[in-house]
Amino acid sequence: MMKSYTVIMAAHNEEKYIERALKSVFSQTLQPLEVIVVLDRCTDNTGNIARSFPVTIIEKKEKKWSFSYSENLELARKMVKTPFFAIVDADVELEPMYFEVLFSKISEKTGCMGGKVITKSNTFFGKFISLWEKTYKLSLEKRPRGCALLVRGDLIEKIGGIKDVPAPDTYIQDQVKKLGYKVEVIESVKAYHARDTTLKRALKTQFNTGIARYIMDKGFLRTLGHSIVRLRPLVFLGYLYAMLSKEKRKLKEKLT
Repeated sequence: MMKSYTVIMAAHNEEKYIERALKSVFSQTLQPLEVIVVLDRCTDNTGNIARSFPVTIIEKKEKKWSFSYSENLELARKMVKTPFFAIVDADVELEPMYFEVLFSKISEKTGCMGGKVITKSNTFFGKFISLWEKTYKLSLEKRPRGCALLVRGDLIEKIGGIKDVPAPDTYIQDQVKKLGYKVEVIESVKAYHARDTTLKRALKTQFNTGIARYIMDKGFLRTLGHSIVRLRPLVFLGYLYAMLSKEKRKLKEKLT
């Protein structure tokens, strides 16, 4: 199988992290053919930092979709010329052999895959989050995290691209599985999520995850179970909020 891939990275005011993220991409033992960076309405130094690397820049001046991150990824995906593309978030640092290891594990039925993601934060709460993430092992279904995800491009072409959804990584994995392909986690290689996490941000992320689960038609009982097993109560609260929101119900109807 061809080991040719493109990295796509979306960034909105990521001057604190993007240099380390790009350095880790360009330090890969298996190099990408191209790195595409989407600058999403940046008002800081993110663009200048990105341009100091040999990357292809897409500069987005306005938001046209409901969910900007999905829009960014689709803008970049349309430019991909390789059999695989990798979504790498602008605040993620990869181990040097990340993609070499992933490609060594790919089979003909692999749709997308990722390594083990570890929170690497300097804040006290960030260190706590890294311990809490061990509850992931209790999940009934092991899926790779979307911040460092390798995807078979032809499968995404079959489904008509990345849609206007709140969680594009989940959407990709759901669609890949519907096509009969596997999603896999390779724990022998790691990606480090470097963002400094705060309590406010963690709670907001949980709540928004619940909203996303509702819009993307994840079951009520399944979401309740997720919240209990993973110790994420605000996920369920976000789901309930979305159920009662006319706007969120319309977004769900549009997608389904």
